[in-house]
Amino acid sequence: MTPPVSKEQYRLEQETFVSNHGGTTPQEVIFTLLPNVCGILLAATTLEVLKRHTHENAKAAVEFTLSVIPTILCCTVLSEHIGCVCVTMILVSLVNIMLLLSKSNLSNPFMRPVANRRRPFLTNFRALTNIITATCILAVDFRIFPRKFAKTEVFGYSLMDTGVGLFILANALVAPEARDFSTARRGGFRETLTRNMKSCFRSCVSLLVLGFGRFAVVEYMGYQKHVTEYGVHWNFFITLAIVKLFTSMITSTISSTYSLLSGIWILWMHEYTMSTKGLQTWVLRDGPRDNFFSANREGLISIPGYVGLYFIGVAIGRLIHSAYQNSHLRSGMNISVKLFGYEFGVRYNESMLLCVKLSLISIQSCVATFFCDFKISRRLANAGYCMWIITLTTTLLSFLLLVEIILDIIDCAISEPCIENKTERLRKSLRLNLKKHVENEREENDERMIKRSLEIFDAVNYNGLFFFLISNLMTGLVNVSVYTLYTKELVALLILIIYMAVNIFSSLILYRLKIPIKL
Repeated sequence: MTPPVSKEQYRLEQETFVSNHGGTTPQEVIFTLLPNVCGILLAATTLEVLKRHTHENAKAAVEFTLSVIPTILCCTVLSEHIGCVCVTMILVSLVNIMLLLSKSNLSNPFMRPVANRRRPFLTNFRALTNIITATCILAVDFRIFPRKFAKTEVFGYSLMDTGVGLFILANALVAPEARDFSTARRGGFRETLTRNMKSCFRSCVSLLVLGFGRFAVVEYMGYQKHVTEYGVHWNFFITLAIVKLFTSMITSTISSTYSLLSGIWILWMHEYTMSTKGLQTWVLRDGPRDNFFSANREGLISIPGYVGLYFIGVAIGRLIHSAYQNSHLRSGMNISVKLFGYEFGVRYNESMLLCVKLSLISIQSCVATFFCDFKISRRLANAGYCMWIITLTTTLLSFLLLVEIILDIIDCAISEPCIENKTERLRKSLRLNLKKHVENEREENDERMIKRSLEIFDAVNYNGLFFFLISNLMTGLVNVSVYTLYTKELVALLILIIYMAVNIFSSLILYRLKIPIKL
């Protein structure tokens, strides 16, 4: 293909290239995300096999190769062969598991993994949300990215449509409201409102600065712009800031105990208002954008939908965190498991029960989406879109939690006894310096146990907003340096791999140095 004769012509070509797409099927979107889940299992088991022979930098390279590169390939050149990729990754994982079991001593049946305050499957979900989004925002500018995965123009399902919704839910799942189970309100309404607004002010200001800064840079450089995504002046960062502002005000009035009801009510009112007041037609029509409201109608109208989605996410987060409340008091149930001719025991625990609950929520929201004839519109963030995002999120969480359970079972099979008698532990604590003992015990447990979350995923979560910001900057840099529409397939793939390596390893360096970038 012949390169364009002018930058303006190329900008128009790019805008046309990313516009007016109808999406794909919901099954294909879910199917496209499965290699990310398989990659975690493959990377974790591979690193365990190579545990004593791999330097920490080599481990990071293995994690990147087995979890991030498959994501890039399945979103681009292997998008029609995702099933083969998943089967291959699962088979190699099974070989790794067999190698681990063949070297293990299964003399300790019915062991239960040591309780961990962190939720590795949540870490993995939040990191995957960042990584998939970062991959897609650059890949969409190349021809190797299937157009069915690009953002839909009016209604439909697509991979890129899920980005902002997954970000909203990823934040909601670990929000303070999702982890606060105290029944008493701390102070009156005014005091609570003031405290909440102070806590969200800094992050909102940072997001707004990033949002307006992005708009200014795009206008100054004449960068391509998909207007129907958020509007003329609106963007992702502004949406996050406004949603955070509204949710902080609402949680000052309503207890997070009622977050599910609050979310459903907000979504119902949003849907009712759009249907009866003609807002849906106003947003989706090809009307003029001659004032601030009409110019940014997608960004403005979608805010209530994202606020409602956030509160439902808080309710799911409360379900997850409550499952582990006082978990040490639950005796569980012993289950005998046979695997590759080996028989060993595991203890039925809260993770298994939670996996079942999340699966049921996924099924229920899926039924509500498909049988209630909801139309899915990213531009409106309507009830159908929010139900679809909930279905996708709970499905992913179920799979990620299942991977964690599998790793727990394997860990119990290959580890030395990891649960000490409580009296013995207390005696050690009295004899040794408590702080030093706890730190040493944690290091020993970490060394002994299979890693449930990858280090590069921990690094991405450690500076999540920084990772997304540098991804945006790198995307812009690539687009102003390369004619992406005219790049050969192999070169495009190489650019995407280098781009993701720069993003992830920049975050990894900051993570290892324990340098948080507060934006």
